[in-house]
Amino acid sequence: MEYYGHIDSGTPSLTISLLPGYRGLGIGTQLLNSLLFLLRENGYLRASLSVQRENPSLRLYERAGFQILEE
Repeated sequence: MEYYGHIDSGTPSLTISLLPGYRGLGIGTQLLNSLLFLLRENGYLRASLSVQRENPSLRLYERAGFQILEE
């Protein structure tokens, strides 16, 4: 099944969301880093996600190594 942010069937897609009161506390960074660690431990070399350019979490994803492939 293809969807926005889909790369291929072998690339997991991530979705992360935090309630507003929990943003800016480092929780998203810890969650993303833990997810990426688990993916690497299970043999995945990459992951995908989709985010709007205006979303402040874009910086979090870029710090984690995500790159914009398509807009």
